Amino acid sequence: MTDPKKANYSNQFRIQIPSHPRYVSAARNFVYNLAYESGFTLYDSADLKLAVGECLLNVIKHAYLGKNEYPIFLEISLFENRMEIRIRDFGVQTKLSEMRGYDLGDYREEGLGLFLVRKLTDHFYVDQSGKGNRLILTKMK
Repeated sequence: MTDPKKANYSNQFRIQIPSHPRYVSAARNFVYNLAYESGFTLYDSADLKLAVGECLLNVIKHAYLGKNEYPIFLEISLFENRMEIRIRDFGVQTKLSEMRGYDLGDYREEGLGLFLVRKLTDHFYVDQSGKGNRLILTKMK
């Protein structure tokens, strides 16, 4: 087991927000400011802000079915060349085959969020190995 006194947490941030849309803006702004202050360009910081917002709204709508009293956890790790964001919920798992973002040529009222997340990040992964969902986003500098 790692000695907690020797563990380096200088590049890790954890926040928890309720599953209410009014708090999405605060989480998005936190990610944007952290990315920009960590050396990401203005545009890359804005990309992360938009991608995180889309993921959080998807968690509220699909995992928590619009209910406002559940927790959403964000864990952000900064590295020399990238930022990794893990968004965790304990809500309903949507089948991965149904969780696809549509192409812009096949416009629908829904489904553009995941398309944007994939375009705005360098790596996007959904982990459903446990209860709930873990969305993992990576953006390179």
